[in-house]
Amino acid sequence: MNLLYKSGKILIVVLMLGLFIGAVSAATTEVTIEKYTADGLLLNTTTVDYRWMEANLPVVGDGLTHYYLQGPVFEGDLWDPTESVNVETKDMGALKGTAVKDLCELVGGAEEGDKITFVASDGLKKTFPQKYIYHPEPAMGTVFLSWYSKEDGYVPEYYTGMRLMFTGDTSLNPWGYHVFGIADEKATMDEQDWYYYSGKYPTTTGLSVQNIETISIVSSVPATVQPETTAAPSPSFSLLICVLAVFGALLLFRKL
Repeated sequence: MNLLYKSGKILIVVLMLGLFIGAVSAATTEVTIEKYTADGLLLNTTTVDYRWMEANLPVVGDGLTHYYLQGPVFEGDLWDPTESVNVETKDMGALKGTAVKDLCELVGGAEEGDKITFVASDGLKKTFPQKYIYHPEPAMGTVFLSWYSKEDGYVPEYYTGMRLMFTGDTSLNPWGYHVFGIADEKATMDEQDWYYYSGKYPTTTGLSVQNIETISIVSSVPATVQPETTAAPSPSFSLLICVLAVFGALLLFRKL
């Protein structure tokens, strides 16, 4: 009886742990796009799922072309200008997705100086300036949200989607792959946006946030402050003043 009781407790713990892990790491099938003023006023918001994106917005990727990131380089030049180290193991798959720029446009777009924050289902955040999304360098390529992988299919079966990805280019690496590598990161991103593994080794895998559920645009412009206005007396109030004045004059006339 004791053994059965203990086995039941273990089974419950295992099931609860499985549910917790599943909830934390589950793929997202829709994304909410929000636009705020610099002082936090919500201007616009909308939520779309991957089916709507595929049907209504241009699709990035053909489901055949593989896109690569680059892991850390532990020896030699940490920025690996040949883009040849720790790349082949960072194949993110033959993907399809939607350009982040097109998603931003659904809520009014982002302007120069705006910040765009990507929030994952586990709370992880990554913030980019507008220029990466709207005017990326060729080495970075299109920044997109992937919702399909040839290997796994659509989200949620594609369990790391929706994922922040980069199309990169084929100019540096020896294989002609579409890679957004660490030399590309250095060339195309501001220094404060470079990602380091263990605080020392640059990578691009750390930029690729998984399971994104929210994209927030924060404008560099605060909400317009409406000027204070002095209310004019209403017609009814003015009429009342006139009536009282006439009545007062009549009383005064009668006393005279």
